[in-house]
Amino acid sequence: MTFGDPREPMSKGPRSVPKPKRLAHLRVDPRGYPVIAAIGQAPGDIDFGALSEPRKLALATFDLCAVCALPFGDELRWQVSFDRSAATAKTLISSEAPVHEICALYAAQVCPFVSSPYARHGDEIRKGVKRPEVTFLAGFRRTARVFGRRLGLQTSECVLHFETTDVEQQLELSNSAEAIEAYQRALQTEVEFTIDDTEREIATRLTEPTVKEGEDSGSVMAGAAWFAGGAFCPGVGTVQGMRRFAEDPMYTALARRVLLEPGFAEDFEETEDPYTRAALKWLNSRDHLPEILTSWRNAEMNRARRGRPPSGRSSGGADPRKSKRKLQGAARRKNRR
Repeated sequence: MTFGDPREPMSKGPRSVPKPKRLAHLRVDPRGYPVIAAIGQAPGDIDFGALSEPRKLALATFDLCAVCALPFGDELRWQVSFDRSAATAKTLISSEAPVHEICALYAAQVCPFVSSPYARHGDEIRKGVKRPEVTFLAGFRRTARVFGRRLGLQTSECVLHFETTDVEQQLELSNSAEAIEAYQRALQTEVEFTIDDTEREIATRLTEPTVKEGEDSGSVMAGAAWFAGGAFCPGVGTVQGMRRFAEDPMYTALARRVLLEPGFAEDFEETEDPYTRAALKWLNSRDHLPEILTSWRNAEMNRARRGRPPSGRSSGGADPRKSKRKLQGAARRKNRR
């Protein structure tokens, strides 16, 4: 889901549409479009027309909505589709990360590609593709799998795919009146969204720009997610933007230590890197981890028990005799490079 391709005309400006309360923390561009969590956000180069694969890894790891970057909790995971058969299936596999219902309905108001039948994608993979007239929204209970594989329209690069399952609700929006009515109902029933301090810190780090490095905060947050268990996502080493993590053995060595060594995750909280610190504080404070992250970590733990090397492309590892300070310093430098 992308917002605000400036080349497409709009019948309704984003400033005229009331935002859900849960979007209040998002920055807006000069036209009023919210800078959503899934798009690239390098300083001075916010790309509204393309999804960021490193950001998608962070969203999957921490189980966050691709629009507002807040957790799903007990809410359904919604996917937007323009294919009736896909939208009405019990399970859907999409290259886009799921969103909250109210975030999806807000997009149906302000996102040109979702709201306008004349809109066309602007990213390199789908450039010029015109969307069908009817928009389908499906709400799923679970995200069953997240994995990297080639996108159907792309011959060389791989992207993350999200498999959502156990569909519970479906909406069909044939025109703007239906979209407005559905969104107004959602606004009227919107409840206060409560999150804890560690969840808020993750959302803040993911949606605010970096200060020192001048790069997309999502790329830095992906490195932190790698340590928390994103390293063990199936096929992640082949995905766009992940080479810097997959090909440097230090990243996966640290992820394995976080997973396998008692006390190391707590010690790792002392790192000076605020992104890694936020990820590890979140990890250490959970009574129950999200289903996807749990499945990745369990699979890697089973690999370790069988004596198999780490999953993904990375190889080698850190010498366990090296000091904690040296590991933390290396992680900080690499993750903020």
